[in-house]
Amino acid sequence: MKQKRYPEGHFIEWGVALGLILGVPIGLALGNLAWGPAIGVILGISIGFSLEKQKNPNPRQLTKEEENVMKGNMTAILYSGTVIFLIVLMSYLVFH
Repeated sequence: MKQKRYPEGHFIEWGVALGLILGVPIGLALGNLAWGPAIGVILGISIGFSLEKQKNPNPRQLTKEEENVMKGNMTAILYSGTVIFLIVLMSYLVFH
């Protein structure tokens, strides 16, 4: 049976997404919602790397179009995270 080839980093992306979803309840259980997604991402990356090695030993290389989309997504996430961080920081400084 021929093994299906996935793009490079496929399982890592799924691991991070799963880690974020599972991280919110962890944060609620710890009493600090901010820690949950951070812990979830760390767990998700480690699970994603292990799945990547196990299930995708010979990954398909990304096409130029896929690379451009991924770079655009990462840039948008970086800018969004920076803006959200600045909003939270400014609100903290103003109201405390």
